[in-house]
Amino acid sequence: MMKFFDIMHPEILQQLQKRGVMTDELLYCVKSDLDGEGCYIDTYVTFCKDELYVITGYEKYAKKKRGEKAKSLEDFDVTDFDLYALKNIKRLYVDRYQNAARLMAEDVNGKEFALSRFSLGFSDKFEKFCQRVNSTIDGTPIDDRLLEESKIYCPVCGERFPDPNRPVCPYCVDKHSIFLRLMGMFKEFRAEVILMIVTLAISTALSVLAPVFSAQMLYDEVLTKGGKYYGQIMLIVFLIITVDLLSMIIRVVSGIITSRITPMVTHKLRAKIFASLQNLSYEFFTSKQTGSLMSRVDRDSQNIYWFFTDIVPYGLRNIVTIIGITVIMMIISPILALSTILSVALINVVQTRFARSQRKYYRKSDIATRSANSVLSDVMNGQRVVKAFAKEDEESQRYNLKNTAAFEVSVRINERVANTSPFIWAALRFINQSVFCLGAYMVIKGYIQFGALAALISYTNMTYEPMHFFSWIGDRWARCIDAASRMFEIIDSEPTVKESDHPVSVKELRGDIELKNVTFEYEAGLPVIKDVSFKVEAGHMFGIVGKTGAGKSTIINLMARLYDVTGGEITIDGYPIKELSFADIRRNIGVVSQETYLFIGSIADNIRYARPDATMEEVIQAAKSAYAHEFISRLPNGYNTMIGESNVNLSGGEKQRISIARAMIQKPNILILDEATASMDTRTERKIQSAIDDLKKGRTIISIAHRLSTLRDADMLCVIENGELKEMGTHDELIRKKGKYFELYRLQAQALQFMQE
Repeated sequence: MMKFFDIMHPEILQQLQKRGVMTDELLYCVKSDLDGEGCYIDTYVTFCKDELYVITGYEKYAKKKRGEKAKSLEDFDVTDFDLYALKNIKRLYVDRYQNAARLMAEDVNGKEFALSRFSLGFSDKFEKFCQRVNSTIDGTPIDDRLLEESKIYCPVCGERFPDPNRPVCPYCVDKHSIFLRLMGMFKEFRAEVILMIVTLAISTALSVLAPVFSAQMLYDEVLTKGGKYYGQIMLIVFLIITVDLLSMIIRVVSGIITSRITPMVTHKLRAKIFASLQNLSYEFFTSKQTGSLMSRVDRDSQNIYWFFTDIVPYGLRNIVTIIGITVIMMIISPILALSTILSVALINVVQTRFARSQRKYYRKSDIATRSANSVLSDVMNGQRVVKAFAKEDEESQRYNLKNTAAFEVSVRINERVANTSPFIWAALRFINQSVFCLGAYMVIKGYIQFGALAALISYTNMTYEPMHFFSWIGDRWARCIDAASRMFEIIDSEPTVKESDHPVSVKELRGDIELKNVTFEYEAGLPVIKDVSFKVEAGHMFGIVGKTGAGKSTIINLMARLYDVTGGEITIDGYPIKELSFADIRRNIGVVSQETYLFIGSIADNIRYARPDATMEEVIQAAKSAYAHEFISRLPNGYNTMIGESNVNLSGGEKQRISIARAMIQKPNILILDEATASMDTRTERKIQSAIDDLKKGRTIISIAHRLSTLRDADMLCVIENGELKEMGTHDELIRKKGKYFELYRLQAQALQFMQE
């Protein structure tokens, strides 16, 4: 049975069958989007146990029908077809460039050739495809568990899901279900919502009834001789005033209720989004830009707010208005009513089609705006680097490019609105004049009375407000639904690192850590940790060394379970780390990263972040252990000194020492140091090393350091290179071995000697 990295439509299978391919024997399929010149074309690559096939052409889609979620493939115009015997192929691999990549094949003679070309974003599925082809060539078993779990492409339209952890396609998502889900946000305010709907309905009904009293009854039954209420003008005036006052009072009550509910709902929604973000795994945040996430919480929630304040209440009001106007006009004059209703319905159809076409522009606008915000956030946080390299002009140009892209989409949206609205208003004016002329003719002929005509004209004018609402609500509706779909993507996203359904609770972990054949991939098909196995004994100091990018930080992230291993297993005290509760892991493992981050607040609050209940004495003791007490005492307000935005700035070394104090106050049984002393001078580093030596008693220390001299006293060292474990032993053993560690040590010694000279 064929496994799809991409959907292979029946039309394409038919084209393969015409060329003698046994499609029921195909194993896997993948689709690329570029030809050799970089132009867009549709290419499918598939294989069976003996042969590999590449079919290229252009997909032709039928016009999308109403109710269909995606266009159906009508035909596939084949331009090329190639067949390769697997026995002549040694391996397949992906050759990446800056913006594109190629699927390459190497034959048994060592000759390399390209099979297809594709956009860089398709690389992960092509890597998996290559693995399966190569496994078939080598005769090794294929593990499809990850393939089954990783559903990253929409089965309807074949587009990639924005979030692989939530398989929801923005192009195929059911807009009605999103609307119903938004309305479900009001469940907690059921009584208020019912009261709001009732008051809206009553106030709208009274407004709709007003022309009956002020026009038809006044002219035909009060001011006309022989009328039912002839001469009783004060009674009608009283009715008109009463209806108007009641309508106004009830509308005010409805507005008060709405103003109370909507802020509470949007507040709840923002809190829910933020809470959902906090529950997601560390991997989610490393793959997203800050400006993009801020836009999700802030701008998208604001669009949802407008949904509740504009679409819901005014939508109900205008629907009731249209229904009321239709009923009364049909009673007064069915002919005029039908002509008006049909004309308005035609305009509404145009508006609906316009709203649908606007949605794609709002998604483009959101992508462009988030991209500009991400650049802005990036530059604001990196001002020191920008100033140091005098890149102000380049960064301005980079932001201008993103901002211009957002501006162009916004202009396109506004142009479409501006070009559509005048035609709608012109059509409404034409309807009004047509009704007046037809009504005047009917009055002259005696079919209706003048008061009835006046009421009909009033009702025709009353359609302006609902039509105005529906003219811009499509625009707002598209914006809100688009924002809601993105926000629900976050709310429904599942963390990649999940706690076990029945976690094991171990309050005190000794620190016996073992990695058993651990493999890990950030990107599918590109392992960064490869079959690594070693043991860390409790109460010992374990050092991890290697060149930059070797995979050292990834290993400690796996130990702290910020990521889950792709293969193999990690155990702590004999318990698989996946079975331990998050609370026990976080309480027993303290991490000091080379990337220090301090929150806006006082120094004392930053130190006690891991233990909010820590006393001031414990805060000071932790600061002393990290050799931070001395510089903190010199600050204007000591431990109460505020740091962060618009407050005192600290050096990199000072921030690092506060970060170490923050880890120490946690009193973890396992302390992970990832280049913890990288930002410090030699003297301070030695003091910190002395503090770490004091912490060794009863604790497991796992330390990463580029300066190998800081790890000389480690009980055990391991050397990592290209994600593989190369050597293990003590400092002296590895020096005598004269392997990778000796080479690193010798290079650092030579560099230090050169600097001293």
